[in-house]
Amino acid sequence: MPVNVLRPGPWTHRHLTAGGTRFHTALAGPQAPVGESGPSSPLVLLLHGFPQCWWTWREVIEPLADAGHRVAALDLRGFGGSDRPPSGYDLVTLADDVHGVIGALGHESAIVIGHGLGGHVAWLMAGRFAQTVRAIVPVGAPHPVAVRSLRGRNFSGSALQYLSFKTPFLPERTLSTTAGMERLLRSWAGPHTRDAVARSAGYYAALLARPGAARAALSSVRNLILSRAEVAALTDPVSLPVLSVQGEVDPVQPAQAYARDTHHVAGRLAQVTIRGVGHFPQEEAPVRLVDVLLPFLTEVGAAG
Repeated sequence: MPVNVLRPGPWTHRHLTAGGTRFHTALAGPQAPVGESGPSSPLVLLLHGFPQCWWTWREVIEPLADAGHRVAALDLRGFGGSDRPPSGYDLVTLADDVHGVIGALGHESAIVIGHGLGGHVAWLMAGRFAQTVRAIVPVGAPHPVAVRSLRGRNFSGSALQYLSFKTPFLPERTLSTTAGMERLLRSWAGPHTRDAVARSAGYYAALLARPGAARAALSSVRNLILSRAEVAALTDPVSLPVLSVQGEVDPVQPAQAYARDTHHVAGRLAQVTIRGVGHFPQEEAPVRLVDVLLPFLTEVGAAG
């Protein structure tokens, strides 16, 4: 049976085109009418990480919408219900995609909340589209330059795991099975929250089992070295407000990298650690994540 990307819930699904690529979004809260200029308050845009999709935000979307925020959970290119083109999986192109989606949704600005890969896209957007992005919230995603500047990073367990993704064919096959996906998700979660993350393993695996889906998703994490264009877009310190969220026992991103975020932020930087969780706070402790997000969203949403 074909996997259903458009899972029902307190949201509506919409497909839209930006830059010639078709994207899927799940929308909740008061939305800008199609064809009209966007409202003054920013969109709250949720970007997933690898190997997930919009569904990773399922426990976060409704509370943010109930608090009065306009929310859109986007599938990045290659993931979920979005197109899977043969190229364009670098951070610069992904950021350009997201910028186009903000406009296509009828908004002039957004607060970008990104997990993992989505968090790295948010960091790049903060410099590349400072007039559009009101603030960023990287979740489980220290600054990309900070991550890659750590000594010994290439020998860490998570880096070796990412290196294994470069092997042809095997990762595609593994992550397209429920067992393989569950092993990965459990290994990245906290010791007491693995079951919460593992519940969606079958869904994520089924999405990647579609033709070309696993290859497309893996394209976004196979480049461990930043390109010249990515480095150029990440060079200047971020002047926008930044709320960085990390799981206390995240095995993927080292705590030392978060400490180096201070070198890449010229404006306000708040760093919050959620106790007892690993790489997926939005699935391991969604209530606590929402409690962290709401005051920040209210503050930066009301500004300007």
